[in-house]
Order: sequence, then C-alpha cells, then structure tokens
Amino acid sequence: MKITGGRLRGLKLFSPKGEQTRPMTERVRKALFDVLGQNLEGLRVLDLFSGTGALGIEALSRGAKEVVFAEASPQMVAVIRANLKQAGLLEKAQVFKAWLPKDLRRLPAGPYDLIFVTPPYGKGLAQKTLKALPLSFLAPQGLLVVEERKQTPLGEKVGPWVLREKRVYGDTVLYFYER
Repeated sequence: MKITGGRLRGLKLFSPKGEQTRPMTERVRKALFDVLGQNLEGLRVLDLFSGTGALGIEALSRGAKEVVFAEASPQMVAVIRANLKQAGLLEKAQVFKAWLPKDLRRLPAGPYDLIFVTPPYGKGLAQKTLKALPLSFLAPQGLLVVEERKQTPLGEKVGPWVLREKRVYGDTVLYFYER
C-alpha cells in the first residue's frame, strides 16, 4: 500500500498481513482525493476506523495541518504510529485507541474540516457512527466522507448529516455528507 499523492507520493506504508483490516484500495483512495482536491492545506482532519492510517497520512501528504486517528485495534494503533514515524509526521498527528462510536466523546473536540468514517463492513457501524457523531465535530463548511459497501446503502439524511454526493467504485460506495 502506497501514498497516492502529495509530497509523500509513493511512500510505502506498513500493513499487517491477513484479514484484520480491509484497507481502502489505492484506486478508490486516489479517486477520493481527486474529488477532495490535491491541496488540503491547513485542514484539521479526523480519521475514524483508521486501520493503517492511510487516509489521514494521504491528507497530511497533501498539506493537512493535523490529523486525529481513532482505531480500536492495539496492533493497528502501533501500525499507524509506525507509518507516521516513517513519514516524519508524528508531530502533526494524535493517535487514539477508541471503540467507535462509543468513544467518540473521548476524542479531541471539533470542529474538523474533514472527517473520514471507514468502518469494517457488515456491522452497521457507519450508520451508528453517523448518528452518534456530534454536530460540533464538523466545521460549518466541512465534509464527512463515509466508505461502505454497495450492499449496505446509507440514506440521504443520517442523523444531522445530509448527503451531498455519492460515488460508486465497484463494490465500494463513497458518501459525501455535510451539515
């Protein structure tokens, strides 16, 4: 798995073998950042269900000011830290071991300009997290990006979030929500 753009383009990330995580494919990640834009200068980002940290590191590579990572697995928290260290980005990141959505309120307060929600498929965690995510976490002009499989559609409105756009990439759907 490699960073697809920004100043760290081509950097190989550590990723554990096996099925512990289901990372977003490089193709979908590249498409996501094509939609978001290559310049995320100064943005504050929240990466929920971080896995290897690839999304947050992509954001930092493109100029994000800070990323807060939240991941439940202690092994993956260690992988995120290793990837941040390798990329020289430890000072721009905070990494939390957090069970989501239960531990949302333990995370640093918003507002965040960009929030990624990329939970494991088939557990209903995207819907539960959207409903539990405080409105104050997203900046007024911010964007909430949710990854889900095509077989688990999300609504036009989930909690306080309104669907702005939806993009389909094979079996993966990216939902773009705003306040």
